[in-house]
Amino acid sequence: MDKKSVLVSILKEIKSLKISNVMIIRVDGKLLANNFNERAIQFIKSIINKYKDLEMKNYIKANVSNQYNLIVYKLSPSIFIACLSKENEKVLISKLKEVSFKYNDILQKLFGLGIESYKYSDKEQDIREYKFIKYIVLSKVDDIGPTSIAWLPENLEDQEKFEISAKSLLVLSAGFDPMVSKKMDHSSSIIPFVKFGCIGLVFTFLIPSLKARGKSYDAAITVLVPEIYKKLLLEKLDQMEFEIKEVVKEIKNGKNPRNLLMYLRSKLEKIMRERITKPKVQSLDDTLKKIMISEIRKIQEKKPYSTLLY
Repeated sequence: MDKKSVLVSILKEIKSLKISNVMIIRVDGKLLANNFNERAIQFIKSIINKYKDLEMKNYIKANVSNQYNLIVYKLSPSIFIACLSKENEKVLISKLKEVSFKYNDILQKLFGLGIESYKYSDKEQDIREYKFIKYIVLSKVDDIGPTSIAWLPENLEDQEKFEISAKSLLVLSAGFDPMVSKKMDHSSSIIPFVKFGCIGLVFTFLIPSLKARGKSYDAAITVLVPEIYKKLLLEKLDQMEFEIKEVVKEIKNGKNPRNLLMYLRSKLEKIMRERITKPKVQSLDDTLKKIMISEIRKIQEKKPYSTLLY
């Protein structure tokens, strides 16, 4: 799907709801679809700028009148949708959750601010900055067995790298049975790494290669988090898996694995540090209420997707 067809599909998904105005916007303020007026746009942008780090599938609710609410919902890591609506809040949020689940990956692929926006450094950041992500290892199984390709911290000893790689790949691949390997492609598991005092999120995948038996190598990204944060890791699992999948795509495209792990560690640490938030309620002052109410009065019978910016 191209950019326009994705946006059209999303707007069609919600057109049966009681929505008068809608905006799809990137966290950096780039408008993708919109039929709000300029003053309303600036107000919504100010909300998004304030809550840009809001977790996916969470939202800000602003009460506009007895009938209308402004809902600003995080569809994907980089995309919000804002709806001025008199639809029942639970019904609207339920539908937006469906849309997020269905379009999250394609939105991030087409519009996301991800790996390409990350500023790499030749120097590894101070390990003390990482409270949650203690170790991260990219490994694969080649002709001589499990091999580490890239790892953080960079002073990880050879024996430690081998133990993490071996446990991640040998235990999970069940003896290199090719049928098991296929099942383990893009699959994640949680396993203990007792020696390190950590719990491991192991994401296994296949790296295509003409040199490999079966035309691909078994590979894994292993993220070790201190055991005391196991519950938090499980709560953040969906978000972390999403970021790992994005990195795996770049690994398969031949990008520098060390840089990718630096990016991934930064993203995962940030996710672990974020508090799981409840929906926010943003109060509006009288001036901003007038902006929104003026929008309500201008309700048109146009299809929402007539306002696409792509």
